[in-house]
Amino acid sequence: MSKNENNPAAFDLLERGIQKKLYSMGWRDLRPVQESAIQKILQTSNHIIISASTAAGKTEAAFLPILSHLASEPKDGIQAVYVGPLRALINDQFRRVEDLCGYLELPVHRWHGDVSGSKKNSLLKDPRGVLLITPESIESLFVNQSSNLSRLFGNLGFVVIDEMHAFLGADRGRHLQSLLNRLEAHAIKGGPSAPLRRIGLSATIGDFDVAKRFLDLDQADQVVLLTEPAGEKEIRFKIHAYEVDDAPSQELARDVVAHCGQGSNLIFGEGKKDVEVYADLATRLSEEMGSTSRFFVHHGSLSREVRDEAEEAMRSERPSTVFCSSTLEMGIDVGNVRLVGQIGAPHGVASLKQRLGRSGRKDGEPSRIRIYIPCRKPGKSLFDGLHLDLVQSVAITELMKEGWVEPTPESRCDLSTVAHQIISVICETGGASAKHLHECLCKKGPFREIEVDLFGSLLRSLAGEKIIEQMEGGDLILSEAGEKIRSRLDFYGVFQTRPEYSVRSGSRTLGSLPIVGVPRIGDVFLLAGKRWQVKEVHSERGVLEVGPALTGKAPVFLGSSGDVHPKVIHAMKGVLLGKEQHSYLDERAGNLLAKARSRAIERGICGDPFVEAGEGKTAWMTWTGTRIQETLRAILRASGLSCSDNKIALTISLPVEKARAAVAAARDQEHDPGVIAASVRPKARRKFDSLLSEDLLETAISRDILDLPGASRLLDEA
Repeated sequence: MSKNENNPAAFDLLERGIQKKLYSMGWRDLRPVQESAIQKILQTSNHIIISASTAAGKTEAAFLPILSHLASEPKDGIQAVYVGPLRALINDQFRRVEDLCGYLELPVHRWHGDVSGSKKNSLLKDPRGVLLITPESIESLFVNQSSNLSRLFGNLGFVVIDEMHAFLGADRGRHLQSLLNRLEAHAIKGGPSAPLRRIGLSATIGDFDVAKRFLDLDQADQVVLLTEPAGEKEIRFKIHAYEVDDAPSQELARDVVAHCGQGSNLIFGEGKKDVEVYADLATRLSEEMGSTSRFFVHHGSLSREVRDEAEEAMRSERPSTVFCSSTLEMGIDVGNVRLVGQIGAPHGVASLKQRLGRSGRKDGEPSRIRIYIPCRKPGKSLFDGLHLDLVQSVAITELMKEGWVEPTPESRCDLSTVAHQIISVICETGGASAKHLHECLCKKGPFREIEVDLFGSLLRSLAGEKIIEQMEGGDLILSEAGEKIRSRLDFYGVFQTRPEYSVRSGSRTLGSLPIVGVPRIGDVFLLAGKRWQVKEVHSERGVLEVGPALTGKAPVFLGSSGDVHPKVIHAMKGVLLGKEQHSYLDERAGNLLAKARSRAIERGICGDPFVEAGEGKTAWMTWTGTRIQETLRAILRASGLSCSDNKIALTISLPVEKARAAVAAARDQEHDPGVIAASVRPKARRKFDSLLSEDLLETAISRDILDLPGASRLLDEA
């Protein structure tokens, strides 16, 4: 095997069995990032971030040296843990890691909800090697296997966090940080081990300082960053636009069918509704056009069986296209993706960049992406005809070309996840003092922003809700209500889940639908890319029995597309004010953008911040991101003003001059965070917010949801 002249010893550092495996796999060289990772992991003790493009071999960069280390120093217990955000990703990586172990006597295990009890029991009886697991399943081990934790993880040396960007700034990320901190405590109990090595993998990290702090809050500057320079990859990029009424665009679906006539393709939608509707349209049009392409659907509300079928179709030789949500944005191996499509505007640069990286993974093959934007025909509203989805797509494309990616927000007061972890630690230990809980979760854990007094208020709130109670000796234990919460199947995750109906056709489970808006007997709907009619509703069991139907409509799906960064909205204003003819726009998209620019000038929305919006209303053109926009709404609400959010503006129910004066008055008031937070609706946003008192909810909102400095700057400019 050839060696990099700057790092000639990398291959020689690998254990002999790994070297033999690489030769048997036909490897003739290592990528630069793999060589760097081998040296850094085997010759230093630092935490490491490996940031490289999709298909750059990040998994091997981490596991080649880790497996070499484990093979040379085998010990009892799990020695390396791989944490992935999705079960499908874990299943995919399991095959790769197990394959790398071909010449080693190292077992590889999976642990998640789809893994059989017998395989889990086998691991518990003889814990060795590598474990691939989700954060929620780590939580399950803490709750259900507390007596085995030190035996399982006493010699744990490495944790690999895949798709690290998916955890940064998210509730699941804070949860994972807490779990890793608690795992490290058990690793130290097992003997005089070195601190747990943490290795993060990602293709799209917007702020490396945040990522470093995620791995090590105490010595972030010691975290090593390994990157692989982007190659000269050819990118074929096109934005298509369609004038539509309220109905889905037949022309858009017809173009998707035409563009996906060969190979394997992924078409992303910003919501499950679009995924289902356009998959159905494409299937019908494909039949009319005599195309041999097959169309599948993949999103989080579908059963594992349905999702597996879509993934297998992508790996087959037949032309196959999967309409999907963000579930396939991650690095699940679905073969060589020829084309990536996007229906509707992407909400951020990071998301678009991640999706773009799913295509053209083979050397010498271009990355292809087409964005399909339905543009509603102009009406009488001030914002009609601005085609904001098209403008946003152009703005995000331009920012991506500049190399900018959204920085990751860091939590400043996630009391919901702290409450969850309090319950978990008490369950793990059988009882713990308030001092131990604060030290474990806040002083030494990831929730450093939660001071002692606030933590005490949180404990009192949990006691008031009868979740915990105090023993005579001072230790806190779970009360009956707390035991009920931790025994629920959905306890292990900190992300919000809602009651759902399971949808079944005969003996086959298709997926699930939220109870809100659930279809009734006789109703027809779309799911898994097919049309169904409800035959029976079993409310007591939460089951819909369905059969095939000739027609169908998209069911109700809950969820949101995420926050939009202020720089994206500001770039949208620049696009509307600009005159550049973007070569990646098709002819109609170019014409619609030109019309949007003319309408923006005609309506004056890029000039005076206050624009007459008809019917005695005023649009305050804020041109800011989601978080600041919500803060401004809360400030106006606290001042007695009601307004609606129009993405680039707040519409106030007052004539222009009165609206201007009202905003000026709001600007001159003292913005007490508690008062502003009290006006925010809804207050409960995270999974365990229902356990918090009103005061604690408002404290969390004022610290973690609102951006008062950003809102104050905009008020000063108004």
